[in-house]
Amino acid sequence: MIKTLIFVLTGLLLLSYNANAQSKVTDNNFKFSIFLASDWTKTKVEETPKKDAISYSFDNTDGSNALMILAFKVNGVKDIDDFIYNLEKDIGLNISPKTSTGYTSKDFDSYQRKMALYGDDQVVETIYYYTTNNEGATENYAYVLRFITLKDKYNSTVAKEIEEIAGTFEPL
Repeated sequence: MIKTLIFVLTGLLLLSYNANAQSKVTDNNFKFSIFLASDWTKTKVEETPKKDAISYSFDNTDGSNALMILAFKVNGVKDIDDFIYNLEKDIGLNISPKTSTGYTSKDFDSYQRKMALYGDDQVVETIYYYTTNNEGATENYAYVLRFITLKDKYNSTVAKEIEEIAGTFEPL
């Protein structure tokens, strides 16, 4: 009886650990890493012929959330506001209209980050912009984390999960 109980409890613990397991996604060429829970699946990776930009696409297994990571190699330090302006105007990205009044900013030692909410009648987009500021480096980087969530699935729990994932993103 006790052996059976221990066996069942061990199985439950392993299942709960596996449900919360995370995998680290690292790109050494574009110098970043991020942790994603096991319920995210990589669907596509595309790199430009010049090897100066890359795009990763991930889908949440329940189909309610998608993540696109864009990484760019840039010469010199890229002004984050110019970077955001250019991306918001890029027709190919088809970013929804901004719903937040401004950007949430955070500065780190070697990079800065801004975040804003966008949306329309179907989706809510949570977009994080990053630029590295390594003065004198031969290359700097600019990044976009673009979370696209079905509007009827977006709530405070999803917003917190997105924030937690973005908190694991780190330029290397």
